[in-house]
Amino acid sequence: MRKVTFGAALATAAVAGTVVGLVISSRLDLVPPGYTSDDRPLIGGKMLAPADFVAVARRVTPAVISITSSKLVRPGNPGLESQGNPFDFFKLPNARGQARRATSLGSGVIVSADGLAVTNNHVVEEADQIEAVLPDKRRYKAVIVGTDPKTDMAVIRLTGAKNLPVVPWGDSRAVQVGEWVLAIGNPMGLSSTVTAGIISAEGRADVGVAEFEDFLQTDAAINPGNSGGALVTMRGELIGINTAIASRSGGSVGIGFAIPSRMARAVMEALVTKGKVTRGYLGIGLEPMSEELAKHFHWSDTSKGILVAEVQPGTPAAVSGLKDGDIIVGLNGEVVREVNQFRNAIALTRPGTKVQLDIVRQGKPQSMAATLAELPASRERPDVEPQSAPGTELGFEVQNMSADLARKLELPPTAAGAVVTDVAADSAAETAGLEAGDLIVAINKRPVRSAGDFTKVANRLKAGDSVLLRVQRGDAGRYLAFRLE
Repeated sequence: MRKVTFGAALATAAVAGTVVGLVISSRLDLVPPGYTSDDRPLIGGKMLAPADFVAVARRVTPAVISITSSKLVRPGNPGLESQGNPFDFFKLPNARGQARRATSLGSGVIVSADGLAVTNNHVVEEADQIEAVLPDKRRYKAVIVGTDPKTDMAVIRLTGAKNLPVVPWGDSRAVQVGEWVLAIGNPMGLSSTVTAGIISAEGRADVGVAEFEDFLQTDAAINPGNSGGALVTMRGELIGINTAIASRSGGSVGIGFAIPSRMARAVMEALVTKGKVTRGYLGIGLEPMSEELAKHFHWSDTSKGILVAEVQPGTPAAVSGLKDGDIIVGLNGEVVREVNQFRNAIALTRPGTKVQLDIVRQGKPQSMAATLAELPASRERPDVEPQSAPGTELGFEVQNMSADLARKLELPPTAAGAVVTDVAADSAAETAGLEAGDLIVAINKRPVRSAGDFTKVANRLKAGDSVLLRVQRGDAGRYLAFRLE
């Protein structure tokens, strides 16, 4: 699994990580149902009491496999190992300086009788040999059907397999906080280990494991080697793929994360049918609705709504009429409360699908439709070297835009504004998310074409005033708000 010291990776010789990816290393349209021999609950239709853990374990455990993946690693620099890849722990030269084979242990869940199984990408990433072992000791070579690093999901097929036990998919959207669940996998190489707990929280993001995160959190014990294993309800339904833990020690402290079945199943279906995952794309930059932002945009209900910080030209959002400063409060009839919730819902919707948006613009509710495009490849923002600049009382420094800075920031040569060159540690601006290299184009809704424009407004501010910045970061626009200290 991933350790966050998160998912957890267990080395044959060592255990490393913090959120931890849990693998042991020796080193929208949602797609339709399918790929299980029977999608009916294994244990009837009613919820079982904790005393019936044994019934669920007996039915589910036979379909949770141990995965051994390996790759040939070559001698490397012992000072350059990375904790991001479980195999990297073994990029150390042996006595003869020869390449050697490193192995990694994780878990997987069989979801079709002919050998289709789901696991984490970090369990099989870069592996050139994969073996799957069932609890009844049957062994199969496995091949990768497809991987999706953006969600840390992978699909493998057990070659030559037939009539295998399966775990039916459940609906993670129906799960409730406090509900009993079982985690089944192979922690520390101990096959068919079953632990019990509850759903501690839903919709966990910013764990640091994958680009798209919407984790179920559980206190069921999860340890290195559990990566890719099953999280099931008391009906014996698969509602999560165990992926990561939060831990300082590398072992379970009751904070585990599982990819919800809604996301895992959609990714699996896409990989099986198309060989890749295509995601919906709207073309907007978003900000969570903080209390400070809400004041500037006259929004009273901060329990819902997200702020449109940017609408990129020519995108589905622009075509639909969405504007910078709009507040999105609904998507296809569902209330929007978090940026991550909205982002994942759009990504899980098939390109070409029409979605309905409920927004508030200058206090007036509106509805509009947008037809999603396909999410393009993301661009990384280049590093910008901070330079000396005039000081302000806001906790950061700015300077005029130049042709050289515009090139480094990947902005048009005509870009204008005040470039942030340094942000004071622990300042309100840093807490709000301001970074060196951001281009300020407006302050308190007043345009900024130069450092001078910015300073004129900034000099009139006093302690306790609320500051709203409109910034350009690479090719994305953002709103940032904070109170002046």
